[in-house]
Amino acid sequence: MKTEPKNEKSTEKSILDLREQYQKRKAEATGDRKKRYDEIERRSANNTKYFKQGIYYKELSKQHLHHQTYEERLAKAAELNGCDFKKSNLKSEAFVSREHIGSDHFIGLCDGQVAAIRRAPGIWFLCIFLNVILFAVGFCGLLIGLFSGPLWLIAFSPLMIASPWGLYKFWERFDWLDKLEFNRHTGLVRTSHTLLRRPFYIPIEDIELCQGPVVKNARGGGEMPTGSLVFTQYPSKFWWRPSIVLLGGMEKQQWTALNKFMDISQPIHMNVQRSIEEHFQKDKNAMGTGPFPESMKKYLDAEDKQINRFEVW
Repeated sequence: MKTEPKNEKSTEKSILDLREQYQKRKAEATGDRKKRYDEIERRSANNTKYFKQGIYYKELSKQHLHHQTYEERLAKAAELNGCDFKKSNLKSEAFVSREHIGSDHFIGLCDGQVAAIRRAPGIWFLCIFLNVILFAVGFCGLLIGLFSGPLWLIAFSPLMIASPWGLYKFWERFDWLDKLEFNRHTGLVRTSHTLLRRPFYIPIEDIELCQGPVVKNARGGGEMPTGSLVFTQYPSKFWWRPSIVLLGGMEKQQWTALNKFMDISQPIHMNVQRSIEEHFQKDKNAMGTGPFPESMKKYLDAEDKQINRFEVW
């Protein structure tokens, strides 16, 4: 009589043990934790459906990607900028390696075609500053009007409530001005707007991450990395080399994951897929300037609002 190998039996037992533990944790879960288990099972059931439909492993055309060399993309960027590039005068800057060695694949807002990150300071900083000023004006107007007059100063009091809402809507409308656009389908990066400079295009290969010191809370309650994106060359129409200060800095894992996202020789990492699905549900692109890109809709199920492919290009 033929017997099963011991390692095969132990593997089967381990799988059964894991299933029992999962079912036990699910039965004990409540609130948001239970919702997460329900979401896991919903997504798993959808993936099984896509597999049975024969579309899960079906390859799609990659013609929407650029398929251009660095030199061709550099020439395209120069055409879009309206001028050639000139080399940056770099001295002893220490740049972060592009080689991905971590497990964190967070890259910011992403719709599959574009990944967007924010510079700093930007419109958000202006809105916070104006909010403090307007709140102070409204609060002082209320106090002075009630206790020492004249009463018409009370008319400024609605600013305490209206200014946060109004400035939030303003930031929501113009937030895209602060975003850098990493376009996987063109292989180019589009910089953000600033007060003194319009955006320009540049290949991802000509951008380096320079990390600064980590700013720690005086009470030990937290920390925030600092850093900037440095350009090894830039449009010749600019008098000085630009650089982009990043909101909250950037960790090495995020920078290497962005480079991995721009590499069209490999699919988009599955940790990025949730952000793609969120933008699909809202019908918004990563920059917040228009609808979800048509070229990426073929990777998602219109009814489930879930990616239905094993590999997303």
